[in-house]
Amino acid sequence: MTERTYPEPREPNLADLDPDDLTADRLIALVRSRRAGETYPAPDQLLTHLPTVLRALVDYLLSGEAAALEAAYRLASVIEAVEGAVAPPSSPDRRH
Repeated sequence: MTERTYPEPREPNLADLDPDDLTADRLIALVRSRRAGETYPAPDQLLTHLPTVLRALVDYLLSGEAAALEAAYRLASVIEAVEGAVAPPSSPDRRH
């Protein structure tokens, strides 16, 4: 008898989300689930790079190519990185 292999379950992506049911917290949770196991940057390192990240986000928004959901996801990613650096997911101070 041959052993069957099954593909890994697919991670949810933005196309899977219901736009009518989205909140900032749900997008942040999606970002957090994708970052599981990654090391967060040190707060001082994050602060050093934050202006560059925010400028890139502004450029993306001004490009005319930014879809609202994609822009919201990118902003949620920035929020999650800041929260993760300040209060890592294992910290009891985590709000979400």
